[in-house]
Amino acid sequence: MPTQLAKGDQMTIEEFLAFRESRPDGGRWELIEGVAFTSPSPTDWHQIVVTNIVTWLVNHKVASKANWYPLIGVGTVIPVSPNSLPQPDALVKETPGKGSHVTHDALVLFEVLSKSNTKADQAWRKRMYTSIVNCQHYVTVSMQSAEVTRFDRADGWAGAVSIGLTAQLVLPAVNAKMPLGDIYRWTPIE
Repeated sequence: MPTQLAKGDQMTIEEFLAFRESRPDGGRWELIEGVAFTSPSPTDWHQIVVTNIVTWLVNHKVASKANWYPLIGVGTVIPVSPNSLPQPDALVKETPGKGSHVTHDALVLFEVLSKSNTKADQAWRKRMYTSIVNCQHYVTVSMQSAEVTRFDRADGWAGAVSIGLTAQLVLPAVNAKMPLGDIYRWTPIE
């Protein structure tokens, strides 16, 4: 995590969005405590896992006729850090899209962990994401083994770990039981 800048030196979300628009395509930019950061390009395995999660959720939404919306992550407004706009890997919105680069709505958030996700980064993201008023689940997905951790508002954000390809990620907020084998399909973990 970056060194904390004085509030007057921090970039606002509006300044960040203008800055990001001026960047060449291809970079993934996030605003973290008023500082613009670009993330390294994810690996193809990372992106396969993100695609598997979103595809599974889309199929579940269609089959169950749910009224929530799964998507690849967009900038997510964080109530406890007004000069931060992190971008989770995937999320479930409670409301339809609006053609915006940002959302205030995140029922479920997913981070597929990579080498750039340090313990400090993971702790910061958990603290930030759990401050979103309608967020019910924050999920981290390991890329080292078939291991997924779900943090729930209902139990005070204590983590529940699912391990192994036959285990399931249970998400009560979207009435879903996602098999870990589906999350890790087409990766070396499978």
